[in-house]
Amino acid sequence: MSEESERKTLAPPKMTSEADAHTPVEMLRLAEQAGIAKAHLSWLDLIIKSFLGGVFISLGAAFDLVVAGGSPGLRASNPAIATLLGAFVFPIGFVIIMLFNVELCTSNMFVMAYSTLRRRTTIYDLLRNWIVSYIFNIAGCLFYAGVLCYWADTLSSSAQKDYASTQASGRVNVNWGYNVTRGIMCNWLVGIAFMFFTEGRDLLSKIVGIWIAIWTFVALGYQHSIANYLLVPIGMFYGTEFGVGKFIWASCIPVTIGNIIGGAFFGAFAMWTVYGRHELSVKELNRQESYADRV
Repeated sequence: MSEESERKTLAPPKMTSEADAHTPVEMLRLAEQAGIAKAHLSWLDLIIKSFLGGVFISLGAAFDLVVAGGSPGLRASNPAIATLLGAFVFPIGFVIIMLFNVELCTSNMFVMAYSTLRRRTTIYDLLRNWIVSYIFNIAGCLFYAGVLCYWADTLSSSAQKDYASTQASGRVNVNWGYNVTRGIMCNWLVGIAFMFFTEGRDLLSKIVGIWIAIWTFVALGYQHSIANYLLVPIGMFYGTEFGVGKFIWASCIPVTIGNIIGGAFFGAFAMWTVYGRHELSVKELNRQESYADRV
């Protein structure tokens, strides 16, 4: 081996300051393609994927209840640490949803809104996806709450059952407007979780990105309309002072409104304003290609 080739072999690799991730513009183009793919799902695929999305998000929410509810001493002595630990396990459901590519209405509030603003999907596509995924996310959550949590006795200790009831009351017996605003920041962060996931190129980066955003919204007490269909009914199973009507009025409606505002306006519309509206539309791209072909 010559001296020059030996130096090349022994030379350390060049370091680069560029992050191994998609840029925001590239990420939004991928989000746009995701919206198109969701619009083309068959009814059966959309229904099944949405049911699975409800089951998986319930998995993470139930994990949170087991950890936080099973630590009454820690909650009494250091509630911040107990909240932090419970919130830390919650994102497992979101990770499964994103990696399995199943449907979650709240993340679709960002994705479908963005692709519709880009005129790649229609209002019909958006409403179809939102309504069907919302309904069957609820079905998945209630299935998990009744069959895989309550009947399976997942919350086996009295402390966990009491905590399930207490946290459910805290989500319902609260000012209506508070739940709207808590829903806004929750789904803003869910949209950010989707963006982090899409920006990452490797599996670990995608998982860490999801975990950071979801851990944050859960620890801060923001409200997720779909997860609440596990967290509130399971508390009702163990005894609460309110019924289904109050749950719908005081929690489901305001939190869902807040989630739509957070995902579609603060998430999708904000990103479209900053990046998407400067991107060429499909018609403009076709016009440019036609002109290039003629030239």
